[in-house]
Amino acid sequence: MFTKAKIWMWLVIILLVTNISTIISFRYYSQKEARLPAKMESVEVPGEQRTRFFKEQLDLTPDQLVLFREANRNFNREARAVTGEMERLRAELVAEMVRTESDTLRLEQLSALIGEQHKLLKTITYSFFLELKAICSPEQNEQLARIFQSLISDDQNIQLPQRGMRRNGRR
Repeated sequence: MFTKAKIWMWLVIILLVTNISTIISFRYYSQKEARLPAKMESVEVPGEQRTRFFKEQLDLTPDQLVLFREANRNFNREARAVTGEMERLRAELVAEMVRTESDTLRLEQLSALIGEQHKLLKTITYSFFLELKAICSPEQNEQLARIFQSLISDDQNIQLPQRGMRRNGRR
């Protein structure tokens, strides 16, 4: 028959074995993770100096740069309009949510409109990518793909230059 001392002893042994196996597992998986190759490194696309960034990253020729600038201007104009509308809709959504008597039908409508604008922004973004892809050589396309993949992996949007901003961030 087990005495209290034997029960306590077995309980301590079981807990000790559990702790040791946890420590060993933790170290094993930490070392295994450290040996894996790093995922794609993140590339931050600056909003204010996007032209210079892409020119340097892709080593664009002067002719390519002219085409890039035009595509970039179009992208900025279209994306800025959509993000402005999304901000307006989000503000309206929040205003409706905080009302004493929120209209759930209106909240649904606003949510759907925000979703449509978000879809439109993604369409504008991939159109921009495809336009850049058509400008670039196969080697440049590899780097372009890495830049955009980094943006997708980090769930980032391409930063838009602030309206009225010039070089060096001065107005």
